[in-house]
Amino acid sequence: MVNRRLFYFIIVIFSIVLLSCYHPKNKAIVNNYQPNDSLLHYTGFAIQYNPTNLQPDWVEYTLTAEQVRATENTPKVPHHFMQDPNLPLPQATDEDYKGVHKQYGLSKGHMARHQDMKWSAQAVQESDYYTNICPQHEKLNTKLWKQIEDQTRKLAKVYDSVHIVCGPIFTDTVGGHIGPSRIPVPDYFFKTLLIRDATGYHAIAFLCPNDDSKFTMKDVACTVDKVEEISKKDFYSYLPNKIESIIEGQIDLDTWGIR
Repeated sequence: MVNRRLFYFIIVIFSIVLLSCYHPKNKAIVNNYQPNDSLLHYTGFAIQYNPTNLQPDWVEYTLTAEQVRATENTPKVPHHFMQDPNLPLPQATDEDYKGVHKQYGLSKGHMARHQDMKWSAQAVQESDYYTNICPQHEKLNTKLWKQIEDQTRKLAKVYDSVHIVCGPIFTDTVGGHIGPSRIPVPDYFFKTLLIRDATGYHAIAFLCPNDDSKFTMKDVACTVDKVEEISKKDFYSYLPNKIESIIEGQIDLDTWGIR
């Protein structure tokens, strides 16, 4: 009887030890995660990370005129793509992105722009974490998306700062998957910009197909309301309702230097 009790006691202790050592990347943790569990605050930006898609739901940061001036004409900083070492959730790997450019025309698309983070060595390193990366079409990454990013930097110098929210959008269209982790390829990417001047708040959004379409910034400019409807996200809920409804429902392209 004593030996049997001792045996059961050992089994219980062994089970507890196993549970305590349970690998954090197990799917059970992913299935039970809550959005706040993966709200990541980095040096220069914040991310709502999605451990199912292995990419951000959205990335948010404020780009100031001072930061733009500090990162102009700076030497090229080599990319060091890696997983966030402090995040106990599944993440993409180098293997997932291996060969995707040649096979699918895709690249590692930064959401918080690498250039925008060069005011801090820590911030620029964190921008290369896979939590900030999405499979983005190379033509979009290097052309239209870059044009929007460059225009955003100009606006930050004009208005002193620009608040940025951007990320991927998945629709019913099947965009395919990449890598051993089966990372889904977004159908669109969005970027919303918010500024404030002497007349109040102004906002604009861009909705970019994740392909090689030859669109201009004017072609993809839209209201924040449109992006919120498609993405099921609420970007400026912290603003008074009256202001939020106005800025999200209309745009003035001249304010944004888009013609």
